[in-house]
Amino acid sequence: MKYRILRFIRVLVAFCVLAAFIIYFIDLSSFFYTLNETILGKIESLVEAEKLPSFFAKSRQALASMGAATAQLPKIQFLPSMLAGSFVVFGCLVAATLLFGRVYCSVVCPLGILQDVIAWFGRIFVKFCTRDEKAKKQAEAYKEAVKKAAEEGKPAPPKKPRKLQPLRNYEYRKNPLAIRVAFLIFAVLSTLLGGVYLGLIEPYGAFGRIAVNVFKPLFAMINNGLYDYYNARDNYTFFYYGLHLESVGAFVMGVAMFVVLLVFAGRWGRLYCNSVCPVGTILGALSRFSFFRTRIDASKCIKCGMCAKRCKSSCIDHKNKRVDASRCVVCFDCFSACKKDALYYGIPRRVKETSDEAQKQKLEAEKETVLRELEGFDRGKRQFITLSLAATTAAITHVALGDDPITSASDVSAESSDGAEAADVSNEAEENKPADYGTNPFTREHIITPPGSLSLERFQNRCVGCHLCVTKCPQRIIKPAGLEAGLKGFMQPRLDFTYGFCNYDCTKCCDVCPAGALLPLPKEEKQLKQMGHVVFIKENCIVYAKETSCGACSEHCPTQALHMIPYKGTLTIPEADVTLCVGCGGCEFICPARPFRAVYIEGHPVHTEARPVEKQESVEVENVDFGF
Repeated sequence: MKYRILRFIRVLVAFCVLAAFIIYFIDLSSFFYTLNETILGKIESLVEAEKLPSFFAKSRQALASMGAATAQLPKIQFLPSMLAGSFVVFGCLVAATLLFGRVYCSVVCPLGILQDVIAWFGRIFVKFCTRDEKAKKQAEAYKEAVKKAAEEGKPAPPKKPRKLQPLRNYEYRKNPLAIRVAFLIFAVLSTLLGGVYLGLIEPYGAFGRIAVNVFKPLFAMINNGLYDYYNARDNYTFFYYGLHLESVGAFVMGVAMFVVLLVFAGRWGRLYCNSVCPVGTILGALSRFSFFRTRIDASKCIKCGMCAKRCKSSCIDHKNKRVDASRCVVCFDCFSACKKDALYYGIPRRVKETSDEAQKQKLEAEKETVLRELEGFDRGKRQFITLSLAATTAAITHVALGDDPITSASDVSAESSDGAEAADVSNEAEENKPADYGTNPFTREHIITPPGSLSLERFQNRCVGCHLCVTKCPQRIIKPAGLEAGLKGFMQPRLDFTYGFCNYDCTKCCDVCPAGALLPLPKEEKQLKQMGHVVFIKENCIVYAKETSCGACSEHCPTQALHMIPYKGTLTIPEADVTLCVGCGGCEFICPARPFRAVYIEGHPVHTEARPVEKQESVEVENVDFGF
């Protein structure tokens, strides 16, 4: 009974954690605004009318507290806490694993909980599938054919029909130690060499990409469908949610990872956790020495195998009456399947057995172990050698390609900027002017990393690619990178000013990063952090090409790094002062030149400090009485 209660508590906590993660990553601001104003408003009115108890009046405060607690969930993840230097959190996770086993994987890790949900839906799907019934009918038909042939004196059918494999296979499998070690070596080498490969298979980052690129568009479609439905009936409860893809590459990666989980978790349960996930491998090594763990009471076990059929980790060897603690995630599902109460969670029990029975069971266990090892020795050795070679090849490839330059700088932009400083505006030849503005291409030499990253190298070594900053950016200018920063920066965030710019007072991305890739910055310090500098391409400017007044870039520059100077007659043209520029991208976003803009932001590999803007003294004006 107590294990059923523990299982219920574990499922409830895991469900709340997964729901909180999904809500936090999807950023349901419009939904919570509707909830806050509609549902909570009605609750407060009922409390005032004394139709509900008074403690419901604190529902808004409770919702705010839940939101604050949800924001802390990414910071208690295993790898982000280690990268961020949160050794208190990291130490607590290690201590909890040594004490209770891999409870982190079942109640804290969002990807692990998502796999449990997929496995639960897979169990329901199997109930409505006829594949197992077809297998039974094939076996019965073969038996009838053999029986009929024997009665007629004819030879038996030459070949037994191939048995259809079940859709779900949770039977005990040998620990894939070689595969786990190979992926762990691959992850460690990529981390030491400064790559993002660890973030591609790390559970928190993988879940973040699924949430942002799969769950968020799905929610947007549902929300917009409700918006259209209720607006057609003059009900304006819902708000329209802008549906767009952050990046095609990120969308493909998120969908691919989700499909992999659907196949792995739906058919083999926790196969990803116990074969690929580096965090699962590390915690599995620690959980082998855990004080409390799932065990089998040999005096009660009858080797029925019901527990093994329910174990998503495939870690229960019911024939030898043992549980592989390195793969057990303490989900308590097996306890509900055992009818003999042969499973328990705790320290080893002393079993009273006669010496003959104990010796007999020991010999049988040793015999089965030796036969199983001999059967899988050659195959395991080949797998280990193959995967080790693959990991080594990937590391050598990374070293070979990681230091290659990203792109080559465009000579056109350099020549145009040098020419603009050296030539006199009044002596320019009219025939050298472009036929139209925005026709001179440019190429960024370095990508622009978000504020708080301090440097491109530091950012790439710490970011796990969870895309939390992508979904939390209010201006939606943080996008997942493809190969713009090479293999090192694959799927890591970068700034894109095509459809927005970095708000001068906003520090949201720095506040939400759990891995320390973006350090928290005060607003005053962020306003002086130079992520890049402005580059002005005179030939693309509408003032130069069409002799038409513009000045949009100067109006949107918060530091006046782009300011207007006299050009011809009453016309003014932009001039750049890179010492004042913070790289916010306001000028690039607003520039009307197309297809190539007249101003763009060149990223800094190492963020520097911009010169503070000189504050002008305010002049007091006497009040003047008007005649109206």
